Parts: sequence; structure tokens; C-alpha cells
Amino acid sequence: MNRPLLLVTVNSPGEVAFWLSPLLRELEKITVPPRVWVFTPPCQFRSGKEEVVIQSLPLVERVFNPPKTVRFCFGGGGVTFPPRGLVLFLGGDLFYARLLKFRSRYPLWVYDGYPRRSFGVDVYLARFQKDFHQVSFTKKVFVGDLLRSFVERSVETLTLPPGSPRFLFLPGSRSFAYQYLVPFFLRCAEALSSFFPKSLFLMAFPPYYSPRDVPFFQELLKRFLPFFGKTSDLIAASDLVFMVPGSSNLEVLYRRKRGLVLVPFFQEAATRVPVMGAGEFLGRMPLWGKIVKRWILKRMIHSSGFLSLPNQILGKAVFPELRGEITVEGVVQEALRLLRQEVPDFPEEVFPAKAVEKLVGLVVEELYG
Repeated sequence: MNRPLLLVTVNSPGEVAFWLSPLLRELEKITVPPRVWVFTPPCQFRSGKEEVVIQSLPLVERVFNPPKTVRFCFGGGGVTFPPRGLVLFLGGDLFYARLLKFRSRYPLWVYDGYPRRSFGVDVYLARFQKDFHQVSFTKKVFVGDLLRSFVERSVETLTLPPGSPRFLFLPGSRSFAYQYLVPFFLRCAEALSSFFPKSLFLMAFPPYYSPRDVPFFQELLKRFLPFFGKTSDLIAASDLVFMVPGSSNLEVLYRRKRGLVLVPFFQEAATRVPVMGAGEFLGRMPLWGKIVKRWILKRMIHSSGFLSLPNQILGKAVFPELRGEITVEGVVQEALRLLRQEVPDFPEEVFPAKAVEKLVGLVVEELYG
């Protein structure tokens, strides 16, 4: 049988773990699953470790890193495409997904994102309800958040030592920030321990890192239990999560855990933080680039809008955000306040369950219907 071919573009670690992974595991259940090729287009938000994780996922035949993606999209390599197929954009630069569409002659479906033009996009798959109503496409479907499907399917197997409350610190997926965040988190833990002498301090890193990638790791061991690749289990077991903006914020919400979003501004790290659009280009200019980048980041951090995605979607501070020149005292006071509050909840109609089943149903109908 000439199996259909699914071409997927994806980029950040969160998109790989929380969108691509549950999608492929659900597709694996059908009798004759499609062949899957995954492309990671050039993007300033990638961590550089995506391909390692993608290669371990089910159904994946080929993985194209950024240089290989560019070559393939512009016609490199002789390929005969099967008659049935689909291009599914799960992240990265939509430009490359459009090129894949034109080369393969397959329809292009876009999940999430905010394409300014519908050119080349056949179906828009909305991740959130507000996006479904906001964008104008001839054909659009409200699918829901694939991350919630990941949470629904996860089984916690981690056994932790005694200690209460359990404080979890999430420094994110970009290792360049660890040299600034780890010492700050250590100071926060030291201050919190004076209020909670029986507390347990946890820190979670992505699975593709190891202790040698974490600065001050030996100092970290004196106060924290660090884990690699156990973020979801640790979120489920925690009482309060300290986190930078990212996909983990939504997982904390879906697991109904208290959270505090930290957006500190470190002068030394400013030039290495990726930003959207022209800001990234301007930040690379010689001489003035670093100054421009710092100014852009300061403006972003101190903007009136929310930086955490759950707060943006619900229009309120579900998770308080501390930004800019953050002090240890400020973090501790906010933590004490949050521990006295009820755990957060969310409206089911805004974040519906079974998103991955809905998406797989649509994909199967397109490829086999």
C-alpha cells in the first residue's frame, strides 16, 4: 500500500513535546498510519536540541534540521511524493511550510500561530477559542490545545522524598539563561526555607540537558533536588511553581497548580534573548545592536500586557507576573500570598478536552477519506 505522507513543521521544545508527540502517539493507533517527515525550519526560538527528541518519536521516518529543511524546501534532493499527503504546520516559520506545500502539492493546514495572510493556507486549526473568532479564513476549525491532551494522557510515576510545601522552579529550555537564573533561584530558596523549614525544593530541566549544562550545579545540589526530563511529573507533585513564560505555564494551569511567573531582566543576558520580527534583526547590528536589543527587551518586560499565555487568554492574572528588577523579598512575599489562595481553575469551554483526538480525526479523514 502506498501510505500517505504527513509533512510536519515544528520548532521549539514545547511544540515537539506537547504537540507533535501526542499527535504521533495517537496516529500510531490507526491500522495503517501515515509516513511522517518532520522539518525544523530556521528560527531564533529553537533550542538546538529538537532533532534529538523528534528522532525518538513514533512514525517518524526522516528529520530535517534547519539547513536540510532549507535545501529540501527549495527543491534539493529527488523525491517522489505519494498521491495522498498533507503539510501540517505546528511551529517554526510559515514561509517554509508554504514552500513544502508548493513542492509537494499537498494541502497546508496551520495549527495555532497568527498568519497575517491566508495565502497558501487551506485550513486554519485554532488552538484557542479567541483565535478561532479572531482570524479570517475560508475554512477554520476550533481544535483546542494539544498540550491539554498531553496532560490528560500523562501518568505520574515519580516518587519524591517527604517535604512540604513542595516548591518547583522551572528555568526554561534555553541554557544560556541558567547562569543567571540558577543563582537567583538559590537565593529565593534560601529565603523561603526560613519560612518553611520542612519544605522540598525541586528544579526541572529539559531531558536533553545534563548536569554539565547547568552552571553552579554543585551549589544547586545543596538546596534543590534537580531533575532532567521530569517536568510534568514535578508540576503534578508541586504546591507552587516558579516559572519563566513558556509552554509550562499552560501545563501548570491544566494541572490546577499555583504558579508565579518570573521575568527578570539581566543586563548580561539581554543580547541573547530572542525576540520577534525586526527587533531580532536590529539586535544583531554592529555597535548599536546590543543597546537596541536591551531597550526592546526592557520595553517588552515593562509593557502593560501579560507575558504569560494563560493570563493573555483569560484576560486576568491567573498567575501573577513579577518583571524587571525582581528582588528575592518580592518573590517570597508573593509566594506567601499565593499559598494562602485557592488553586486556579479554568473554563472548560475555553480549553476543551480531547484536542488531539479531534485533530487526528481530521487528519485521517483528509489522508484516507
